[in-house]
Amino acid sequence: MKRLLFIALALMIASVAVAQEPDTFGLWRMVDGDYENYLPVEDIPGEFFLYVTLHDGSTFSVGGYEVGMDIPAEMLVLEIDFFGGVNFGDNTNHLVGYTAPIFTQEDMLVLSVMDCLSTALPPAPVPIVYHGADPASIPGHDGPVYADGTNPDNLIACGYVDGTPNVFLFGGAVATESQSWSGVKSLFE
Repeated sequence: MKRLLFIALALMIASVAVAQEPDTFGLWRMVDGDYENYLPVEDIPGEFFLYVTLHDGSTFSVGGYEVGMDIPAEMLVLEIDFFGGVNFGDNTNHLVGYTAPIFTQEDMLVLSVMDCLSTALPPAPVPIVYHGADPASIPGHDGPVYADGTNPDNLIACGYVDGTPNVFLFGGAVATESQSWSGVKSLFE
């Protein structure tokens, strides 16, 4: 009985310690109704969609966002839907302003959808890496940023949903522990 109580207490402490951070960015693709953060070798070459996401936004709405990303040469970005927004950057340097604020959801907001084409298998698995946009709106912050939709002067420096700027794995063998948004989310419920 003491062992069971100890395990329950350890699990309760662990669940508090890994509480979901607010204002984090992710990059996902949709597979069978679930978001995944990898593209396995069996799907290369081929067309797929990537979703740039904000998780647990701390404001009521988003007026724009910025993020830079390193994308492998074997992957082309064909088109991006910014949901009525305007990108003043390019395919790998998003400097987006929305014509009307996008209201945040409870846990995840899709900021844009990237239509991508994988042209060849990379020689080894390659991460897609997020970093600060160029030029950065918050000096010294090398990560994603979004503007409050109510007060665009309120810029929010963001982190990464997995805690690392390596937000998506392109190619390679996929471990059985690969993350999906449902899996990540369930850790914090």
